[in-house]
Amino acid sequence: MTPPVTGGPVHYSEDHCALRRPLVLNGFFWPLLVVVSFICLLVTDFPGFVLGVGVGVIGSLALGGLALGQDWPIGIRVDTAGIRIGGMRRAERLAARQRQEPRKLPRARTQRRQVFSCPWEAVQRIEVVTDRREIRRYARLGRNVGGTRLESATRTMRLGLLTSPSMKALLVINVDLTAPGVRIPEFRPPDTQRHWFTSSAPQRFAPHPVWVAPTRHPEDLRAALAELGVPGRVDR
Repeated sequence: MTPPVTGGPVHYSEDHCALRRPLVLNGFFWPLLVVVSFICLLVTDFPGFVLGVGVGVIGSLALGGLALGQDWPIGIRVDTAGIRIGGMRRAERLAARQRQEPRKLPRARTQRRQVFSCPWEAVQRIEVVTDRREIRRYARLGRNVGGTRLESATRTMRLGLLTSPSMKALLVINVDLTAPGVRIPEFRPPDTQRHWFTSSAPQRFAPHPVWVAPTRHPEDLRAALAELGVPGRVDR
């Protein structure tokens, strides 16, 4: 697997880019409701706590309760050679310990834990977006495919769109996927992407020419890109 792009000192570093209050509250509240209701059900044998367990499960699955664990790893690194998004801290820990990635390829649904990187020569356009309508548009593009067997069989997961609920600002990168130095993680083949909790249909996936990552510090990120004189940069 090709190593991520690096180019000396990092000019901008951000970890847990998606970590906003609504995401954290949902991530803890619904699973906690399940646990507390289940314990109370065992201790008191009161059937009303079954409702709490059911509501907690629904909240975890449908209202973003599982999104915290999924989106927690997203990070951003900007240096003189290029830009990287995704599970940066994990990759850096592996590199510091001189350990290799596991031989078994990850599932495409875990793409937020992997690293997408490209040199500046491959960046056609880059901007930090704070407009709500634009953010909603990218959120729809990056929404994970789930639901019925037919939906999973006919729709394709877009790799590189690392969106998250409750985003207020986004780093958006148009990437020339054919350019040298562009690194896209490898994932398990589609016929091994089945999940018991969604569908038995294989989950297809493909690289997307637009990469996206949330940011909690849009002005700092804009300043870092301006300082580097990044080609294709657009201020918005």
